[in-house]
Amino acid sequence: MIDELMAPKDTIISIPQTMNCLEAVQILEDNSLRSAPVLDASKTIYRGNIYRYHIYQYHFHHPEEDLKQILVTRFLKNTTKVVRITDTILDLFFAVKDLPYVAVLNADNAFMGIIRHQTLLSFFNQSWAMNEAGYLIMVESLGKKGDLMQLCRLINRYTDIVSCMTLDRNVYHNRSTVVYQLPKDLNILTFQTLIKYLEKRHYNVQYWQF
Repeated sequence: MIDELMAPKDTIISIPQTMNCLEAVQILEDNSLRSAPVLDASKTIYRGNIYRYHIYQYHFHHPEEDLKQILVTRFLKNTTKVVRITDTILDLFFAVKDLPYVAVLNADNAFMGIIRHQTLLSFFNQSWAMNEAGYLIMVESLGKKGDLMQLCRLINRYTDIVSCMTLDRNVYHNRSTVVYQLPKDLNILTFQTLIKYLEKRHYNVQYWQF
């Protein structure tokens, strides 16, 4: 899975660890890149990421400094933010978080490429069968044992389920929630009847039609 999502190193722009910050900024600007991986001369060892922002920030606070004299290694970030080619999609999910991309290493710790945040989002979008769904409903759990199974049974009385995802309680929402995708060919009257049926059973339901 990791290798299928990865952009190989020979298809991306990287920065050699011997490059100075002025040269690096020029490359990042010319290619409209927020950041780029920093590699050794052989493009085998991943050193970390260099971000345009950190170079600009340093230059703003130290305008007297000559960026030609400062190597990119001074501003390395995300040096341990990597995944292995044998890792799972969940390993990737937790590694990438708010990064623009995450580096991919093989079993020998050699740099193989990157997986972009946007690629992962696209994967989840396709995996979640968005193209097949016509309706989306978000149901708050009642907090009872077997609630998920019960909800599926109730919904299946009216329609098939394209996919579902559970969202646990967190700092933004204090109730567990289940998100269901329902098929495009579901009749609107049947859908409305389903919503009323769930609400009658005291479920808090939000819904959308695509």
